[in-house]
Amino acid sequence: MMTAFYAQLKREWLEHTNLWRVPLILIGLAVLVRLSMVFGNLSVDVNLPEQLQLDDAIGSVLDGAIARVLNVMNSIIVFSMIIVACVYALSCLFAERQDQSVLFWRSLPISDTQTVLSKLFVALVGVPVIIVLCQIIVTVIFLDTASGQYLSHYFSHSLGHLGKLLLWALLPTIAWCLFCSSIANRSPFIIALFAPLAVIVVDWLFLDGALNELAGFNRLIGFDDFSLQMLLVGFVLSAVFIALAINRRRQRI
Repeated sequence: MMTAFYAQLKREWLEHTNLWRVPLILIGLAVLVRLSMVFGNLSVDVNLPEQLQLDDAIGSVLDGAIARVLNVMNSIIVFSMIIVACVYALSCLFAERQDQSVLFWRSLPISDTQTVLSKLFVALVGVPVIIVLCQIIVTVIFLDTASGQYLSHYFSHSLGHLGKLLLWALLPTIAWCLFCSSIANRSPFIIALFAPLAVIVVDWLFLDGALNELAGFNRLIGFDDFSLQMLLVGFVLSAVFIALAINRRRQRI
């Protein structure tokens, strides 16, 4: 079981190269920015983040420019990898039908449930791990031996936010994207984008936004409702979308 699951994860890593190319690009960008700060003309004039201003030890090893660039880079990493996760979820089930590789994978003793769950694992576990590793590497690039102090403060705040983002926002979004990827004949992106928009418009015109208030169709941009109700609704929607994606993959090629 574990060998088959590992093989599927390796397959995703090899077939969907953006999962590792984008992090390499971001790390390369961080190296370029750091070199420009040391040898070039890049300068940033900004205050330390609030949580770092309260710590004299951190303030003694960081200047405003480095703190600003680090926080910007870390935010870019999170934003970029979330986009990568969504694009990956939208394309993975659709692409295997387009190139007919689904015929090969379905000939192996791997169920449709295992296949879909492995893709969900990549998006919800693999991508966040890549985010944390990239942030660590970028911090080391900028701070060297002082990176431990910064990371301990940064992760004490950011990991909690990342966890909320995963459970409340990214899980239902990825599940929806996988479902769209399983049913699309042409462009999964169009279905994933315009179907919720249509529901939101109808909800706004006839239900005064009650349905959106209950389900929270927009789970990524500007989402701030981390209530238990929204979490449970997200879990239910995710389970439904994943079950539908598995069933759809089982029925079609």
